[in-house]
Amino acid sequence: MTEFLHNLFATLFDDNVILATILISMLPIIELRGGIPFGMATHIWGTKALSYAESLLFAFLGSSSIVFLLAIIIKPLIDWLKKTKLCKKLAIWFEQKILGKTQKIQEDSKNQTSLKKSKWKKLLGVFIFVAIPLPLTGVWTGTCIAVFLGLSYLETCGSVILGNLCAGLITTLISLIFKDNTIYVLYIFLGITLALILAGAIKIVVRNIKQKKQQDTSDQETTQI
Repeated sequence: MTEFLHNLFATLFDDNVILATILISMLPIIELRGGIPFGMATHIWGTKALSYAESLLFAFLGSSSIVFLLAIIIKPLIDWLKKTKLCKKLAIWFEQKILGKTQKIQEDSKNQTSLKKSKWKKLLGVFIFVAIPLPLTGVWTGTCIAVFLGLSYLETCGSVILGNLCAGLITTLISLIFKDNTIYVLYIFLGITLALILAGAIKIVVRNIKQKKQQDTSDQETTQI
């Protein structure tokens, strides 16, 4: 597996570990959390592997750069996708997932006595969400949450990028524990992420089956009447 990854990325990026780390960190799901152990993994890059500081820097730059564009296009993009036949259901599902994640932050901010405190509560909520380096809580999701919370462009970028920096520092410290075996940090992260995605997919399938059965039962009762 490790040899396959080494040959794959060496071919794709011509052993340019800096470029590879930046581009990998820009991808959703992987982001900075996967980019840091990826860049410093000696099992993949050998002697060309980045140091902890270098990997943190380039993974942070790659993952943070996407925030500036995403904060502008995500809302219009979802609104447009909801108008298309092909992507309508997916866009609605994604929007509902994001709104579900914003609910707790919204409720906490509503408890504040002033608009200023409410705004800071939202900013803090977005920062904490991104800062905890767990799968599916990175800059992509964090930016979407900030936009749907009604934060301004600068507020969105600021809270998400600061949270991303904090997540990067924590991920780097975790990678330091593994030292020369940081590849396993990447494997663990990807494994947990895939498990969460699979669990979510199964949940959706089971829910759809139940809804179909309920609809069929309702149709049968209507026909009998």
